[in-house]
Amino acid sequence: MKIKKLIISFMMLATALSGIAQDAAQGLRIGAKAPDFTLNDQNGNKVNLYQLLQKGPVVLKWYRGGWCPLCNLELKGFADKVSEINQLGATLVAISPELPDKAITTAEKNQLSFSVLSDNDNEVGRKYDLVYQLDAETANKYEKGFGLSQYNGNNKAEVPLPATYIIDSKGIIRYAFVNPDYTKRANIDDVIMNLTQLVKTSNNNKLVLVWSSDDPMVAQRVALMFPHAAQKNSWFSETTLVIWGPSAKLIASDTTLQKKLKEMQTDGVKIKACIACANAYGVKEKLKELHYDVLPMGEPLAEYLKRGYQVITF
Repeated sequence: MKIKKLIISFMMLATALSGIAQDAAQGLRIGAKAPDFTLNDQNGNKVNLYQLLQKGPVVLKWYRGGWCPLCNLELKGFADKVSEINQLGATLVAISPELPDKAITTAEKNQLSFSVLSDNDNEVGRKYDLVYQLDAETANKYEKGFGLSQYNGNNKAEVPLPATYIIDSKGIIRYAFVNPDYTKRANIDDVIMNLTQLVKTSNNNKLVLVWSSDDPMVAQRVALMFPHAAQKNSWFSETTLVIWGPSAKLIASDTTLQKKLKEMQTDGVKIKACIACANAYGVKEKLKELHYDVLPMGEPLAEYLKRGYQVITF
């Protein structure tokens, strides 16, 4: 009886794993411009690629569908690393042609905390040159085995290659893993390594000034002059001033400093305030009124160093 059950299980697995793409598309390659798209995720939210890229790099993970055992294993592997990806300032997104309710099931059974998008009729997959037609024998196996048409909501016998891309903030593909043999998958550690290198390279001309001193003279000479000049003269592609420690109290009470910081914001300097520090000195609401971005407690300054930023503390 046990042997019979094992045989049946093996046959079901073989059905899902059959049909290696013989005439598969090749997929977009490194250096190509990533086509923009807007798709709904498992929560019904619209997700736009280029809006995500404004926050940092994006890791795009195509999977064939929740019916694919290898895809589920791969998604779980990425789920285990999603915190590392987020710490690098990147966003992980999964895409497949399966219907929204199927995407919800896939996200729930694999406990995925990242966005799982439904690409109706493989429209986006085609733009990335990932979609291929199943041969008649394989299409028949898929339909009888688990009902491919019920997963995708159409009778098109096609699936995407399970590709993995890393796209930089300018929309350029910097890492691509696409293989016509869909049993070959990207190594998650290689993805993290390539993402780390990308982040460090792109951030090495970005400056973060951590202002912790409550000495007004230090404020005048360093915090209010150097970042301003750096941004104006393009010494750095991006300058961020972090309000940390006692400086939070000083800024909240000094209207002259507030005015100068406003000028810096106009020049493109990003200003962030440590929420824990603001709470400690009772000035959280005041800093919010000044429209400073909040530095979450879960975003320690060490993360800037990890991402390759130039960090100066004063």
